[in-house]
Amino acid sequence: MAVKTIEELKPVYLIFGEEDLLLERALRRLRDRVAKSADLDFNFEAFDGETADATAVVAAANTLPFASEKRLVIVRGVDRMLATGQAVLAEYAQDPAPTACLVLVARKMRKDSKLLKAVAALGGVAEYQAPKRNEYPGWVIELFASKGRRLSHDGAVALVAAVGRDLRRLETESEKVLAFVGNRADISREDVVNVVSETAPVSVFDYLNALGARECSTALARLNDLIADGEDLYGILAMTDRHIRTLVSTRAMVERGATRLEVQQSVGMADWQARVAMEQAARFTPEELSRALRSAAALEARMKSGRGEPKVLLEMWLVSVCNRD
Repeated sequence: MAVKTIEELKPVYLIFGEEDLLLERALRRLRDRVAKSADLDFNFEAFDGETADATAVVAAANTLPFASEKRLVIVRGVDRMLATGQAVLAEYAQDPAPTACLVLVARKMRKDSKLLKAVAALGGVAEYQAPKRNEYPGWVIELFASKGRRLSHDGAVALVAAVGRDLRRLETESEKVLAFVGNRADISREDVVNVVSETAPVSVFDYLNALGARECSTALARLNDLIADGEDLYGILAMTDRHIRTLVSTRAMVERGATRLEVQQSVGMADWQARVAMEQAARFTPEELSRALRSAAALEARMKSGRGEPKVLLEMWLVSVCNRD
C-alpha cells in the first residue's frame, strides 16, 4: 500500500490575491502547519510591508528558532514595500534559511516581479482569485461541504442572490444558516430563504421581485429599506441592472419559443429562478424592457456625474419602469 507523504514546508511563500478571506484562510493553513513543528509563542514575528525594513525581515528569518524546528515570519502587504526592499527579499529567497518559513502576503504582484520569480523558483507562489460569476454557488456548496453539510444548488443560488458576491458575507450568512438548521445534514433553499428573511429587515429578493411585478410602491419601499440597512446605492443599481438584463434575455428567448429548461440553461439559473424570470418578463413588452435597460445606463451616468441626487434619480427611474404605458 502506497504511503501518502505530506508536502514539506517551503522556506518562502508568496500568496496574493484581492480576496482577503481567501488569503486569510491560506495564511491560517500555513500557520497551522508551522505550528506542528514550532512553538509560535517564541518563534513568530509579523511585519507590515509598507513600513517594514526588509533587512529586519531577513534578520528575523535568519534567527535560529528557540526550542523548535521552525520559525514563522509573516509580511503582510509586501506589494506596498519599496522596490529596494522587495529586492532584498528576492535575494534572500535565493538562499533562504532552512529553519524559517517566511510568508509574504500581497493583494497584487506583477508577473515580472523579481520577488515573485525568486519565490516561484522555490515552488512557493500561490494566487488566490475570487470565483468567476457563475462559480459562486459552487463555492458556497463547497463551503457547506467543508463543514460536513449538503446544500442544494438552489439554496446556494438563493444565498448568493441575497447576499451578493462578497465571500466574507457569504461565509457569515452560511454560519447563520448552519445555526438555523442545527445538526441536519441536508439544507434546502427554503432554509436559506428563512434565514435571509430573518437576519435582514428586507431581502434583495423582495426589492427585485417587486420591480419585476411592476409594484411601484412596494419597490420604492423595499429600496428605502435596503438603503436604511446600509446597502450601497450603486450596489443596488448594479443588482437592478443585472435583473433587467436577465428579464431582457428571458423575454427574448420566450419570444423565440424557448422552454423553461432552455431559458434555465441559457441564462444559467436554477429551475425556480427561470420560472420567476419568465413570469416577470411576461409583465413587460420587449420594447419596455429594452427601454428600461437603456435608461438604466443613462441613470448610472447621471448619478455618477452629480446631475441630481442619486437616490431621487433611482426612485424616478423605478417609477418610470413600473408604470405601464
